[in-house]
Amino acid sequence: MSLDTFNVVRPLQKNQLSGGTGDELELAIEEFTGDVEQVLARKSVLEGWINVRPVRGTTTLTNYAVGDVGIQALVPGVTPDGQDADFSKASVTIDTVALARHVLPLLDVFQTSFDARKELALAQGQRIAKFRDEAFFIQAIKAALLTASPYGSSGHLGGTQVAVPAADRTDPAAIYAALAKLFAQMEEKDVDPSSDDVILALRPTDFYNLMQAEQIINGQYVTAAGTTKEGFIFKAFGVPVVRSNNFPGGKNITSHLLSNARNGNAYNGNFTNVVAAAFSPRAVLAGETISLTSEVFYDQVSKSHYVDSFLAFGATPNRPELAGVVTQTP
Repeated sequence: MSLDTFNVVRPLQKNQLSGGTGDELELAIEEFTGDVEQVLARKSVLEGWINVRPVRGTTTLTNYAVGDVGIQALVPGVTPDGQDADFSKASVTIDTVALARHVLPLLDVFQTSFDARKELALAQGQRIAKFRDEAFFIQAIKAALLTASPYGSSGHLGGTQVAVPAADRTDPAAIYAALAKLFAQMEEKDVDPSSDDVILALRPTDFYNLMQAEQIINGQYVTAAGTTKEGFIFKAFGVPVVRSNNFPGGKNITSHLLSNARNGNAYNGNFTNVVAAAFSPRAVLAGETISLTSEVFYDQVSKSHYVDSFLAFGATPNRPELAGVVTQTP
């Protein structure tokens, strides 16, 4: 017969032998955090590609640039004069925390036959990956659509736009020709697709359309962060190619979570005619004040377990000449 009272081991309670009286599930937090970060790294196609700078002690990340500088001939007997140089800046303000939260009643946590918190962590990681990718894609496309640089200095140019008729949208040869024209025009602006780490992004339908024409092949490439990845490369131009449902081509985004009056609804836009975008990491200025943070905690007042994942970041066009877009005409 069992004793009326006896000791039990709670492996998820912190410092039980030292008289721990906290949440019996406290030590599960680290597993939850890892799940979200692992899903983000696996599901995000732009993770490690866009350089996201830390923003601390301020709300705004600012990048400075100098315009084109001249050159002069040295004339014997004449002291050369100094030449003008134009400086400017571009900024992005981070003012919104994006949060994924789920609340589990106390009894449900113990009676659920599977670890609901872990499943929620996986779902949160996937949703955050989609959210970040879409925001970065939006700003890359907006950079490509700009006809002038936000710096406004000489030597800083706008993006590159190439259009194809709607009837040619499913013709791999027509899309290939449009991309060739796009890269040629970008190179006319001193953009080297290879050394400038240009990447090509499409939605899955357009990606597989080009793949059937054997324009896209398997290969190995190095991201802007220096990470070597196995993926797809556009055979003719040697640039990495990513396909993603997070690419906003074909969408009209009107109420993006990060859009507000302060940034002029910067993440909204009509991208229904966008077919593909090519851009370098330097085409986008991105920063974050709160990197991806995940936690699970028990609230005594509500007697519920909370599963949270949150982050605060922002992005804006930086160097439009390093971005190009293929659009579809009616």
